[in-house]
Amino acid sequence: MLKKSVLIISLLFFLPSFAKEVPDPLYLNSDPLNPEDFVKPVKEKDPRTLGEKTRAKLHLPPSKKIYFHNIDKSDYPVTMDDYFILSAEKKRKDFVIPEPVFNQQDDIILPDPQFRVIMYNTPPGQRNLDLSQVIAQRSVSSAGILSPDKSKMVYTKAFYYPKFGQTSSAAYVIPVSSNSKDSYDILYKTNIIQGNPNPIVEVGMDYLQKYQFKSLFPIDWSKDSSKIAFKEKIGSNLEQTWQTNVIIYDFNTQKWKRLTAVREAIVYWWRNNKNIDLKDYLWDIFPVGWDKNNPDRLIVFAYAFTDTKPLFLGTWSIDFNEAKSMLVSIDSTNAEIDLNGFGLKEVKLEH
Repeated sequence: MLKKSVLIISLLFFLPSFAKEVPDPLYLNSDPLNPEDFVKPVKEKDPRTLGEKTRAKLHLPPSKKIYFHNIDKSDYPVTMDDYFILSAEKKRKDFVIPEPVFNQQDDIILPDPQFRVIMYNTPPGQRNLDLSQVIAQRSVSSAGILSPDKSKMVYTKAFYYPKFGQTSSAAYVIPVSSNSKDSYDILYKTNIIQGNPNPIVEVGMDYLQKYQFKSLFPIDWSKDSSKIAFKEKIGSNLEQTWQTNVIIYDFNTQKWKRLTAVREAIVYWWRNNKNIDLKDYLWDIFPVGWDKNNPDRLIVFAYAFTDTKPLFLGTWSIDFNEAKSMLVSIDSTNAEIDLNGFGLKEVKLEH
């Protein structure tokens, strides 16, 4: 009994110190744990030091294709003078357009020919500027038309201003620098960067009018390559055409003119011969090209729009100086149109 009593007294004496060492199961009186004491820091490896087998297991591409680049530092500016020379403004004519260079060892797959040269105004008067993408792209361009003497090209461009919903248009000329006389070679390789940035004709840029559009599109070159005719369409919301005009640009005088006399002649003839005032009707002209029998005159068709079908108002011609408008035929569209300019047409090949 004495030994048991001594053992119990000894346990009671050491129990308080032993209890203090036991952690609180509810962590009420314990210090918060520090996560850094339990996480062993791992040194991240530089991906560039990984071996190629390791990179393959991790589905990483070879390091040389990502981290190593062949950079030519010979053109880097060294002094401030070098910097000023490299940052000097360059003129458009000084730009060099690099030609593609192929390595003979590479497998080169060339596309099938997709274009061929045609007489641009084919069929006569049927080409128009497609404005369907002008709102999304803010600008659209027409195809280029090469002059008969193959010395210059002209194209038009339409610009959209979203704040006003207005569309304007301009025409630009590109001198042909190639010594080649092959039409396909010139049309395919001529770049707009070689052209004059100043337009030769501008429409719709002189004032602001909400939702109005003025589009410009080449009709054809004159036979002697000294003049080019344009079709100007005026309307609203890119759909409703109010009026079509003929514009001539003369490269000899470097001026352009809107030929309005032919419209006045059509109104005058129908009022005096048929007692019909066209001002009370919706009507318009359709320029089709240069007269084959008289290279200084342009042919236009005229129509009035009725409830059933358009009323033909005659075939008319006007000279580029606007000296005299003539009625060619009141009931026939059989006018001989001269085809002068060259263009490219896409050829869809069947495989």
